[in-house]
Amino acid sequence: SKSVGLQVSVPLFAGGGTQSRVRQQEYLWQASRARLERTSRATERLARDAYLGVQSEISRVNALRQALESARTALQATEAGYEVGTRTAVDVLDSRRRLVQAETDYSRSRYDYILNVLQLQLAAGNLDRDTIEEVNAWLTAPAATQ
Repeated sequence: SKSVGLQVSVPLFAGGGTQSRVRQQEYLWQASRARLERTSRATERLARDAYLGVQSEISRVNALRQALESARTALQATEAGYEVGTRTAVDVLDSRRRLVQAETDYSRSRYDYILNVLQLQLAAGNLDRDTIEEVNAWLTAPAATQ
């Protein structure tokens, strides 16, 4: 008589380990989706804010460029008035102070514009070497020509 034996070990109850691992993976997946959604919303918000900043700064730069030209013209007129005796030295100093303030405001607005352009490019995923070189050209060009 011959006998053959076979022993099979099948866990009937694994203590819920399999189900808990499945649930854990589901929770991890949900957490990952939530992080992705938060990141997506934050990126969209950054892009929108940067775009609005660029639009706002374009108008501001143009207005301050005109204010700078007006301050230069006013200083020339005040200096001419001083030479003929209709203006005082205090008037000339005030005009120069206004010109310096206009130059400062104009430079600040150009700087803010550049920052907003860079933030927009970054948010859009387009910030590359060419963009940096273009911005560098803006920074090295005379302010009055831009």
